[in-house]
Amino acid sequence: MFPSGKTILLTAASASLALTQSATAEEFGRGERRGNPYVAGDMHNHNTCTDGSVAAGYTIDRAVGRGTASAGGNNFDLDWFTLGNHGGSGNRDCRFSDTSANIPGQTTTTWSQTLGQTIDGITISSLKGTPNGSGTGAQMWRWQSIREVEYPTIVNRSARYDKVLIEGLEWIAPGHEHVDVAVITGQHPMHPRKGPGNADKMAEFEYRFDRADTDAIGPVIDAGGNQLWPGKDNVNNTGTAGHQKALTGIKWLQANYPLHSYVIPTHTERQGPFSTTANKGYNIEHFRDFNNAGPTVAFGIESPGHFAEGGANGGSGSYTANAVGGGTYGMSGIYTAKVGGLWDGLLGEGRNFFMYVSSDWHSRGAGGARDSFTTADFIPGEYTKLYVPNAGRFSSQHVVDGMRSGNSYSVNADLIGPDLVFRAKTRGDDWKTMGETLVVRPGEKITVEMELTVPRENNAPYTFNNPLLVPVGIKQPLNKPSLDHVDLITGQITGVVAPNAPNYAVANAAGTAGASIVYNPSATIARQIPATQMHREHRGDRDGVRLRFTTTFTAGTKPFYIRARGTNIPNGTPNVSDTAGNPLLDANNAQVSCIDPACPAHLETVNGAKKVTHDVQAYSNVWFYANPIFVRPEGSPKLLVETNAELARRLGQRAEHDHDHHDHDDHHHDHHW
Repeated sequence: MFPSGKTILLTAASASLALTQSATAEEFGRGERRGNPYVAGDMHNHNTCTDGSVAAGYTIDRAVGRGTASAGGNNFDLDWFTLGNHGGSGNRDCRFSDTSANIPGQTTTTWSQTLGQTIDGITISSLKGTPNGSGTGAQMWRWQSIREVEYPTIVNRSARYDKVLIEGLEWIAPGHEHVDVAVITGQHPMHPRKGPGNADKMAEFEYRFDRADTDAIGPVIDAGGNQLWPGKDNVNNTGTAGHQKALTGIKWLQANYPLHSYVIPTHTERQGPFSTTANKGYNIEHFRDFNNAGPTVAFGIESPGHFAEGGANGGSGSYTANAVGGGTYGMSGIYTAKVGGLWDGLLGEGRNFFMYVSSDWHSRGAGGARDSFTTADFIPGEYTKLYVPNAGRFSSQHVVDGMRSGNSYSVNADLIGPDLVFRAKTRGDDWKTMGETLVVRPGEKITVEMELTVPRENNAPYTFNNPLLVPVGIKQPLNKPSLDHVDLITGQITGVVAPNAPNYAVANAAGTAGASIVYNPSATIARQIPATQMHREHRGDRDGVRLRFTTTFTAGTKPFYIRARGTNIPNGTPNVSDTAGNPLLDANNAQVSCIDPACPAHLETVNGAKKVTHDVQAYSNVWFYANPIFVRPEGSPKLLVETNAELARRLGQRAEHDHDHHDHDDHHHDHHW
């Protein structure tokens, strides 16, 4: 039997690895999501502080608000939200949206036009740090906009929405491309006694370690110009030296904020393999380095974002033919999409290395922010959702804990909802869920259960049938994707590769040559469960269909892991999946014509025929990914995922003890108001 909703909630909440220190942001929506075991969010998005198209406040409004925006367009009611904008600098006043967003009354506005004015309760008197540009090109360094624009906007919106809002960063990492980072220390936007807090620690990380932030001054602490954050390295930003600086940044987080921060590389295949003389790419050794340097902060990889950018010659994520893999596969990069690929290689070491998905929202391309169609990005919550455990009294600390725990899953186009159960046990043992380790005796039967809800519909504005499924005789409206099957993927765990081992660094390749590299040859689709063979319970027209299945594995003498993915695409669908059910290069989707009279005008055409591109492609080729459950034989050495989880627990216990010892009353207020 599967547990009741209440039991599921407790199971999900129990998997956070670290004891919470003082809660660092307010607990949202008392009772609001009590029935959901998981809550949905987005950690990677952009606004006019850097290269996005809309104001910081507008991004939050559309992501976490409900109903329809005042100027038009749907809001998407996310439960939590991290404002994850680029590092560096920007010349636009990000209290305003860009003219290109086509929002009434909003035009591109530069800092040169607004200095000294109070707008939305925020006054910017000067651009601080090293002068950067002049006139309309005068730039504000990101550390300043993090402290003085984005975080005050979060304070304002937290009170309005009663949601968990976090100030984060898309770190432009030295030696590489981009990484999602958050440092939540000090952020408590609605605290009844402490006041609204600040994002100073997030700003300090950006100033110290973002290669696009070349400011040499930062905030000063007196009239003499003495720096608040001295000792910045503005030199080692490229290639191998840059990678070492990136590791220094991760070590800084691990040393100072081991439970209050995360480091998640994003769209990692996009610029091809790592270059020792440039700033691009990641090979497997760089992820190993990150996890080694930050065992409780660098624990994952993010899928590419930009899910509606796929045109006639390429897939989503801004990936071109030069990306590792040559493009995306089922809207995911090859590192996570390939069975036996880079992610499986890291899991094959037993690492705490998990997968996440976010929007990477910038703009709607040919559409304005209020249009229902997009040729570029989706608004946060519209297409992608990252689910973390609903810990009851939910806070920003629970977002970080949930991500670190591995008890999370990522969904495109609402293929499944907020109530996934994915767990394993042996006879008489407690259930273990995503991110946890089941200890077994060789020969024992392992029971694996999954239960999920396929919602009645998603946010697609299209009701015509999925053009990718027409060739296989399936009529499935784009706004009502139906789960075809779930893959349970297993791989052996052979132990952590030492930094001095000959196979620690693995040569990589651009284009489709990079798709052929196998990092874990034992990884395989061990079970494929068609939805037609799952137990089905109709929840009514409003709530969708509840599916569940049980399968078994036999424990052997070696540790292994079980991860899951699901899709609406049947095996062997032409131009979409191979006969085993693996996604093909998404550029192949554009070989299929969209012939329904309702196919929109913005689709790209070849010889006059509309092709499955942009948002129609994204809503046609739909997947979810669930993080792994680890299994090891009794008496065998603990896996790194267990060791690092125990490290997080010890750090949490130490911080909890220190906090109680020094300020019990303050701790009480953080957790129980």
